[in-house]
Amino acid sequence: MADRGNIRSLTRGVIVLVSVGTITTAATFAALQSQQAVLAGNTINSATAALAVSTDNTTFSNSKTGFTFNSVVPGGPSVPTSGYNTWLRNNGSANLNIKLAISSTPANLSNVDLTKVYLHVTRTDTSFNQSFSLKSLIDSYATGGTTMGDSVNVGVTTQYLLRVSMDTDAFNSTGGVTVSGVDLVFTGVAN
Repeated sequence: MADRGNIRSLTRGVIVLVSVGTITTAATFAALQSQQAVLAGNTINSATAALAVSTDNTTFSNSKTGFTFNSVVPGGPSVPTSGYNTWLRNNGSANLNIKLAISSTPANLSNVDLTKVYLHVTRTDTSFNQSFSLKSLIDSYATGGTTMGDSVNVGVTTQYLLRVSMDTDAFNSTGGVTVSGVDLVFTGVAN
């Protein structure tokens, strides 16, 4: 019987301690909690991606007439030697990684192997210089383009030089060939 009395006393003691701990914790929490401080009416706006192109560094828009790359010699240097000037301007509010694609299959009546015809893109103010086969640019259009490996920051206009070359075995013909309707698409993706 004495054991029962000790167990009851012990149980009562535990209950009292737990009750006191709970009341103390609740009172302390209530004493340390402030009133609410509300920052109301917030608005969240996304950044914008706006890329414009120009061939004269004066008139920028989302579409410009391109160039005619004449006298491309298979296996020879890219032409024109000095490149055609093209400017991209970032009119958005986010820095943009540039992607490049060709939006549709060009007219290719002589069956030129477009894996062996290259667009060379050189940035004039850095060492950036990349080459892309026309075929890779055509294929990449469906997935948003090929990452060019360059970016244009907010409010910046960047100048590029465009040139074309082709491998010696790009076509089998003794006469000249033409590939036309090559629509280059530059896209900026926020980084």
